[in-house]
Amino acid sequence: MDSFTVINENYEFKDGEILLVFKISDSSKDYVLYSIDNNNGVNCSLVIGYIEKDEKGFDELKDITEIDERKKVIEVIKNILKGDANNE
Repeated sequence: MDSFTVINENYEFKDGEILLVFKISDSSKDYVLYSIDNNNGVNCSLVIGYIEKDEKGFDELKDITEIDERKKVIEVIKNILKGDANNE
């Protein structure tokens, strides 16, 4: 899997790892399920976002801000976890 480093809202460096990249049927976006290490050796945060290219061509992970879009993406993740995914 792909690893990366992010700076959180407290200006702390956190290690991240992409767990899953997927699409949903009515969107051209690449969605990502990724983990962020909480640097305590015990737990991590799971985050869902999407990939967008910046002006230099680098991938950026963006938050999903639209409520309807978020609901659809969460439903896809639930189906994947249940083993019902039809490779949307």
